[in-house]
Amino acid sequence: MHAGKIVLVSKSAYTPEIGETLLRQLVEDKIELFCAVGVDTANWEDALDWLCIGPEGESIHFIITTSHPDESIEEVISFAETWRSDRACEVEVVYA
Repeated sequence: MHAGKIVLVSKSAYTPEIGETLLRQLVEDKIELFCAVGVDTANWEDALDWLCIGPEGESIHFIITTSHPDESIEEVISFAETWRSDRACEVEVVYA
């Protein structure tokens, strides 16, 4: 089970083979915030957004997603820590 706020540090471009299993798990764990930093952040963010949409276009789970291509890992962690959440959530850093 993942924490409610995720900072993904990507070391490579998003491909379904590399990231889909992880992103599906984040949706299932009902995280609230997803911040991508590192390589190909916009595509990691888009991939998670699409996984939150069901086959009929319905919302499976709403997640705030952000990409931070030009920021440091420390800046993104700080952003996630200050993000106001409806529940008590820790920030978890995940590498992919």
